[in-house]
Amino acid sequence: MFTLLGCGSKPLDKKYHIQTMWYDIRVGSTVKNDSINHELCKLAMADNATKSVKNEDFTYQELIDQGYELLAKTHTEEYADSLREVYSKP
Repeated sequence: MFTLLGCGSKPLDKKYHIQTMWYDIRVGSTVKNDSINHELCKLAMADNATKSVKNEDFTYQELIDQGYELLAKTHTEEYADSLREVYSKP
């Protein structure tokens, strides 16, 4: 059962790994949201570095979500929500 779940998992549900990050996000993203997903991950990674939090404890999707939360703090929640809505649609 665990094998089936592992095979069916989405690329963005993988744990962060520094050597494969760019590839993993690209594979898990669409052409439409690839760039923003990379930027949101970088934003979250920088924030985690300032707090001495290991990025390896998070999946790519968790880092992307954290990036949206950070955007909501530096801009407005509405701005972050509107970006999430635009870039989450296929």
